[in-house]
Amino acid sequence: MSTLSIQVRSKFKSSGVRPVDPRHDMRAVVDLIGIGFGEELDPQGLKILQKMQQIARRGTWAQIYPGSISTPSGFVWVTGRRVVGNLSLRRAFPYGTGGWLIGNVVVHPDYRGRGISRALMDAAINAARDAAARWVGLEVRVDNDIARGLYERLGFTACGQTQHMIRPDALPWPAYSHPQRAWQVSRPRDASTWTRLADMIYTPNQRRVLETHASLYTFGGWFHKLELWFSRQRDGAWVQQKADPRLAVHVRTDYQYRFHLWDILVHPDETETGAGEALARAFLGVRRYRPWPIVAVTADQPFLVGELEATGFQCHRTLLQMILTL
Repeated sequence: MSTLSIQVRSKFKSSGVRPVDPRHDMRAVVDLIGIGFGEELDPQGLKILQKMQQIARRGTWAQIYPGSISTPSGFVWVTGRRVVGNLSLRRAFPYGTGGWLIGNVVVHPDYRGRGISRALMDAAINAARDAAARWVGLEVRVDNDIARGLYERLGFTACGQTQHMIRPDALPWPAYSHPQRAWQVSRPRDASTWTRLADMIYTPNQRRVLETHASLYTFGGWFHKLELWFSRQRDGAWVQQKADPRLAVHVRTDYQYRFHLWDILVHPDETETGAGEALARAFLGVRRYRPWPIVAVTADQPFLVGELEATGFQCHRTLLQMILTL
């Protein structure tokens, strides 16, 4: 049974689990996400939430663009027609992996402890099975013992974790030395270099949940630059200039929301020296910009995390990637 068919038959359900209806549930879902995650969002997360709030206030997005990424999909729990729980569900990219991803599992504080999260998870897993999914993945904070316990009881197993680091705004750029190794600007053809490096850093199942693929690491080119220009962003990407690169750095600056976003890949065999070199390249890429907050999402590598902390970064949260094989 497809998710769409479930939605049609459950559209007027007034209590319990039903598929989300973007035309009517958008504002309630966005409000729930704000209540459940607002205090823990980094600048990039706040940007996404604010965009969703803008769309919800307009109230017309779902009718015009029913397949938009910004349109909620998944399941909600309703009580007396009030949406008090939400879970998003979508196919994992690239689609050939046969996976589905769960996100934004949230229940209003007044309704927690009643099994609503379990019911939403059961609905999502069953929907994925009906769609012939091979696996379902999700991310959860390492310190969220209640959610982790629920996912483990449902059969999810941990496959890796990532560190979300933030360097607060208004900190001056550190007196960092210039890179000592040879670097080259990353071109679209270097996407395979990035993916090979990611393959060495993350476990196979972790890569599925994180959706690491070549298009994620395709930098440069006119289309890429035009897309950034329209969204008021600028970026730069570099790879170590050698036959077998062990370092890769991508920095992006968002002028509208005033933050920097870093993606740093460091080969597991590197040490603090390699991590320091990657950070030197990253800082060189943002020195001309204002010291807005920097968000860095990295692999759980102590030598890299240590170098980040030495330059003013703080651990924002540690996310555990989990997967369920169907």
